[in-house]
Order: sequence, then structure tokens, then C-alpha cells
Amino acid sequence: MQKRDFTNLDDLRLGYCGNKILIICLAKVFIPSRRLAPDEASAKGFYRFLHNDKVNEDDVISNLSSNCKSACKGK
Repeated sequence: MQKRDFTNLDDLRLGYCGNKILIICLAKVFIPSRRLAPDEASAKGFYRFLHNDKVNEDDVISNLSSNCKSACKGK
């Protein structure tokens, strides 16, 4: 199994939430965040993650790029 995580975030809670969003996105393809969440609490958590000042677009892009490189390695 490929490692997919937000290792560059210092806050473990943000990393956990980011990983949760990533896993759902990869499993369901990219769809509106409201439809990603199984319930209202998860949807709020996703919104909070995406709007957190400690998480920026570069973090997300870096993480996705790293995951893509790992998944393609040796193929």
C-alpha cells in the first residue's frame, strides 16, 4: 500500500483530517466536499481543514505530487 499523508503539516490533527479527505477523494474521484462527507460533522471538519491558516495550497499540491510520484515509481 502506498503511503499517502500530509507529513509536512506540524499539527497532527490537520494531518489526520487532510489524510481523511485525501483517502475519500481518491476513492470517490473529485466531487463537491459536501458529497464527500458521510455526515454533517465530517463536512464541517473538511471545511475547517480547507480554510485553516496552517494549510495552504502548496501543502496540498506538494502532498498530491509526492503521492503521485510514489504511486508511479517503478512503473
